[in-house]
Amino acid sequence: MSLAQRVFAPIPDHEGRGTPSRAARWWLWIVLIPTAVWAWSTSEGAVVPTLVVTTLVATLALPIGWWVLSLVASAVKKRA
Repeated sequence: MSLAQRVFAPIPDHEGRGTPSRAARWWLWIVLIPTAVWAWSTSEGAVVPTLVVTTLVATLALPIGWWVLSLVASAVKKRA
């Protein structure tokens, strides 16, 4: 199994269904952590604005990234 297949292939759960890939799970943290740090510094340490901005940006960025990752995953599976 190549690195691309390990990263982009769906992870089977206990019932055999495919769950999100490792790349999709990593994307969550790749978006949340930098966004939260940026929002914290921009809001000068105010908690509520940090949470609101982080939620807003993550709500917009996560589906786009997951869609791109699903396109990559479908291409990786076709080659395998």
